[in-house]
Amino acid sequence: MRKLAGFVATLSLGAAAVVAAPALAQDAAATATVDLSVGTKVFDSEGAELGTIASAQGANVVVDLGAGKQVTLPANSFGKLEQGPTIGATKAQVMAAVDQAAAGNEAKLTAALQPGAEVRGVNGNSVLGKVKLVAADGVVLTSPTGDVKLPRSAFFVGQAGLATSFTAEQFAAAMQEVNTAAAADDAAVAAALVAGADVRSLKGAAVLGKVKSASASAVVVTTPSGDDVSLPRSAFLMSPAGLAAAYTAEQFAAAVAQATGAPAPQADATAATTTATEKPAN
Repeated sequence: MRKLAGFVATLSLGAAAVVAAPALAQDAAATATVDLSVGTKVFDSEGAELGTIASAQGANVVVDLGAGKQVTLPANSFGKLEQGPTIGATKAQVMAAVDQAAAGNEAKLTAALQPGAEVRGVNGNSVLGKVKLVAADGVVLTSPTGDVKLPRSAFFVGQAGLATSFTAEQFAAAMQEVNTAAAADDAAVAAALVAGADVRSLKGAAVLGKVKSASASAVVVTTPSGDDVSLPRSAFLMSPAGLAAAYTAEQFAAAVAQATGAPAPQADATAATTTATEKPAN
């Protein structure tokens, strides 16, 4: 499974709320005199600092409220105070609206994140892929160029339905980067899978056994006790210590015990069985 490591856009579309400020609706001439440039401080209806403008595009202005929260406001809802732009609501009212919208968005996202659901780009114009699996540590997306795991925070429900915070161009570039790295890793694993090579645990701390033979689909590993166990080829990866299998030492011992019929050690056999069938995310 691939991750878009370090590439997730920092958009806050899923948590953004639009707060109306009818008391300060301005005509076009008045609005034009309000400074809505990025970095400008915005004040609430009581003159207290609300936040800082993070972006201003077209008719919408995104205000960073701090504490990881943002709010999207229509440009014509801003008035002008001596110290800067203002809106017709208190900061407490804005924060409450944002929290309420975020709770509603989270419920919508949970309902939308179902296997088979189409995932669109940030603008809703193009389908990037479909949901394959929803897990606690992220969402696996199947795309025409492969499967990739994205953090849940990269998804939101927009007007067109379930979407992610990538444009189609950003997603394509990220997938190309991920697949290039994956191809290099797969080539390194292929070169390392030679008879007699040590196979280390997932974190590289323990030697699980030695490679006996390898094919395109399976690898036979001889354990220190002399038992042979067949593992899926997809369970192998390169760790900092060298060739590794996607098991902790305890999981591997439990998997070997299950395969050979030996008494199971004190390890999580269920976790080992699960790990044996699927390579975890890098």
